Amino acid sequence: MKLGKRTILKKPQAKLEYSSDDLRWATPQAVADYRAQRLKCSVIADIGCGIGFQAIAFAKTCRKVYALDLNQEKLEKAKKNAQISGIKNIEFVCGDALDPEVIKKLKNADIIFCDPQRPPQENSRTIETLSPNILELLKAYGKITSKIAIEFPPQIKEIPFDCEREYLSVNGSLNRLTLYFNELKGTDRSAVALPGNHRLASSNKKIALKTSKKLLACLYEIDPAAVKAKLLAELSQLSKTALYDENKNVFFTSDKLARNNFFKNAFKVLKEVSFEASSLVKALQQAQAKSIVLRYAIDPREYWSERKKWESGLTGTKTIHLFKFKNKAVIAEKI
Repeated sequence: MKLGKRTILKKPQAKLEYSSDDLRWATPQAVADYRAQRLKCSVIADIGCGIGFQAIAFAKTCRKVYALDLNQEKLEKAKKNAQISGIKNIEFVCGDALDPEVIKKLKNADIIFCDPQRPPQENSRTIETLSPNILELLKAYGKITSKIAIEFPPQIKEIPFDCEREYLSVNGSLNRLTLYFNELKGTDRSAVALPGNHRLASSNKKIALKTSKKLLACLYEIDPAAVKAKLLAELSQLSKTALYDENKNVFFTSDKLARNNFFKNAFKVLKEVSFEASSLVKALQQAQAKSIVLRYAIDPREYWSERKKWESGLTGTKTIHLFKFKNKAVIAEKI
């Protein structure tokens, strides 16, 4: 069976036990390893451990791990996965995270990490639908330790806490949001690009975001973790580029090529023309285009028919990337 990219990212070892539904919620290996390093301590409690991928990563950086889940079936899979991985320093606990008896078992934890459950289908993510209740969890476990980290859905809009909001991307796709409280908080907002552990953090000083009203010689796609963390001003300053924002298309641009780990892709701008058939086809021919990659919003069901429309009759040798800004087409080549 051919595995998709999403499955490969979440599959740490072929021998581990999991279902396709388990993989939907499981932590990708790159994320698990990164958080295990950031939360390295003597004793950590992993609340909502699921099938144990994150707990196993914690076990490699911590002396002891408590792995807690309300679902006995998932906990049994976690136990087996730990055994397969040769991990012996995890104590598995089945129960409700807010049960006083369960809390007592975790009383010597230095750090609490929680990956709460959320409904599989929601129009929008809210704090109220997360389980266990986040406010009650913070209150209950705050009596054990002030060092608490909680995974949140990265699409969630309202976060009414004083904490660090760390957005993680994996191979250029937004993947996780982790909230770090009290001593674990290093800054207000941060972004991490994995693999590579590339990090971008908010500044204590107010930074003016440099913008450009026109598109310059180079165009850059921005890693979504930096966008969600609202770190565009910091990224602009570091990369010496300017924000080019037109009709909700957010890119950076510059006269000279810039390199930064939070640029997903860089492009050389070849030409700007009207997004009108005859003008665009002529410009594509002049750019020696053979195949076209569409870089504008389009219904996935219409992508290939739209692409074939622009590729029809092209006899060049190059792969051209086509952007759309209002009624303007931007023809670019990937650098």
